[in-house]
Amino acid sequence: MRVLVLGAGAVGGYFGGRMAEAGMDVTFLVREKKKRKLEKKGLVIKSPKGDFAGSPNLVTIDILDNIYDVILFTNKAYDLDEILQLPFPVKDGALIIPLLNGYAHMEKLKSKFPNARLFGGIAHIFSTLSEESEILHFNDIHSLTFGHLSKKNEPHGRKFFDACSSANFSIKYSDNIIVDLWHKWVLITTVAGATTLFNATIGEIASTRHGISFITDLHDECINIAKSEKIQVRDDDLAQQRRFLSDKESTWNSSMRRDMVNKSEIESAHIFLELIKIADKNNVLCPSLKTVMINGETYMNSLV
Repeated sequence: MRVLVLGAGAVGGYFGGRMAEAGMDVTFLVREKKKRKLEKKGLVIKSPKGDFAGSPNLVTIDILDNIYDVILFTNKAYDLDEILQLPFPVKDGALIIPLLNGYAHMEKLKSKFPNARLFGGIAHIFSTLSEESEILHFNDIHSLTFGHLSKKNEPHGRKFFDACSSANFSIKYSDNIIVDLWHKWVLITTVAGATTLFNATIGEIASTRHGISFITDLHDECINIAKSEKIQVRDDDLAQQRRFLSDKESTWNSSMRRDMVNKSEIESAHIFLELIKIADKNNVLCPSLKTVMINGETYMNSLV
């Protein structure tokens, strides 16, 4: 089973590197500049779960072929439109598993690759790239969740699941990936929204007089938007999210906040604005969500 990973950053480089470490046939699709850097320094992971260094298989878009059985999209959501405009050969029946934030990308991929088998996917990891382009993994969380959108594709998904079973990360096969994707969207919107608006960790925000109230309001708005789309959210999972979000000792941050500190582009339109569009369509009030979107849009305008 040949695997193509789009990108070799903090997510794609980590999980693709772990698959390669386990002996899987993995190739990374990267830009020419990134390719030269990886050829010189190799792929390096530094993690509490074990370090890894190797010389990865690399390819650029101009020499890409339709030989891959599984394609993992690990790029930033704001890069997807550009990627989909490229001549991107995908063989019939290939598994496409996007690990992007939000949900709007699902329809784009389905439309672009009608002969592929589209799955939903979620990456659970706290990682970043160092100035030396090493992948720094911060804690014990490193797992993938994915699952079929069409029941007929489940056997093919299970085959990839089995292939990953020996890799050094946790993997879960979901029979209800749409709900799982929405749970992730609700959580990441709340965490990214609060931490970027107040430039603080969840614990620091929760420790203020009105912090938990704001976080709770934002979380509730996201849940109500999901329910307006007839998503059968799981109360136990949402209650667990709420406990994490009200922990005054939490050091929980967001990658979006780190991107803002680094003056990088952020995914505010793909995470916040797409939810707001659904809320407006379904007449769901979301003043807190619109507040964090104003903050994100103001920041993005400052980069121009």
